[in-house]
Amino acid sequence: MIFQRLNYLDSLRAFAMYLGIVLHSTIPFLPWYGDYEEKDGYGILVLLIHGFRMPLFMIISGFFAEMIINKRGVINFIDNRLRRIGLPYLVFVPIITILFISTFWIGSIFVDWDSINLTREAKESKDNEEFNHGHLWFMYFLLIFTFIYSIIIYFLNAINIKIKTIYCLIAMIFMSLFFLIFQPEEVISRPATDLNFFPHWSILGYYFTFFLFGALFFKLENNGHSFIEKLSKKQKLFYVVPFASFIICLIISESNILLIGELFNFIYTWSSILVIVLIFYKFINKSSSKIRYLSNASYYIYIVHIPFIILFQGILSRLEVHNFIKFIIIIFLTTIFSIITYHYLVRNTFVGILLNGKKLKG
Repeated sequence: MIFQRLNYLDSLRAFAMYLGIVLHSTIPFLPWYGDYEEKDGYGILVLLIHGFRMPLFMIISGFFAEMIINKRGVINFIDNRLRRIGLPYLVFVPIITILFISTFWIGSIFVDWDSINLTREAKESKDNEEFNHGHLWFMYFLLIFTFIYSIIIYFLNAINIKIKTIYCLIAMIFMSLFFLIFQPEEVISRPATDLNFFPHWSILGYYFTFFLFGALFFKLENNGHSFIEKLSKKQKLFYVVPFASFIICLIISESNILLIGELFNFIYTWSSILVIVLIFYKFINKSSSKIRYLSNASYYIYIVHIPFIILFQGILSRLEVHNFIKFIIIIFLTTIFSIITYHYLVRNTFVGILLNGKKLKG
């Protein structure tokens, strides 16, 4: 029965993955940086999405992590995460690196080099480039969270301590604010990310609080279903909070008042997550073969989408149309080509099993 109630969470996880295509399509890539600077609202779109996307994804990951532990135990949970996250990480990091370089080179053939005017930030970014996880950093973080959370569960069971779940959930919310304040970058309206192999403690801690929140939420009565049901009856009351807090973040960012900006960033993140969860719970909490297909494809598509974006950015760089039209075309082509490669090269192969596990019969 629990799986029938959680269709909206699976859809939410896929939603967070697909938003990555929109997010990364706004990011300027060298050497055609000058044609895709974050202007004309693209920067605002980045802030809008990035403020809640990965925190939401981490909450859902924590929820399903605790569900696996509850059903199969800690050892099987670790085994599951190593097969579904660890192995794909080891396989795809070198593949994506090769695709990144290849599509970058192919795309650069179409670039009008004479029109490129690299900014100082772009040149520094290129000069300081070093190998890291890239957009697969979330897999690395989830592997770290897998072992940290397993150790926590082991010691809690060993000393037989019972915790009040609701108090811990509240604590996680405010802990996220603590880690947000101490993040190394002075970023208002969005949390930082860390692509390095030794991530900053505050960034790691920030996303871990969301992971723990999701795991603890599973421990609520009826796995939190009753709580979501009550809130869904009053969900329209929450709609204005993300909008208002985001506007305040933008205003404060111009004044550079960091501490207040981080407070409203915190409000925007949590209120956005709440509203999006309630919307999906009310309108997309149903079983659908199409939604299930797109959900299964989302993991692979998120892994491979950036090379496609780079390629299409290069190919379209000389197209004499408004940047927004290029932006929409890039999103469309990236999504279509990613789905095509998933359907014909991944879905019914060992790669599909590697990413999504064996298909359930029936």
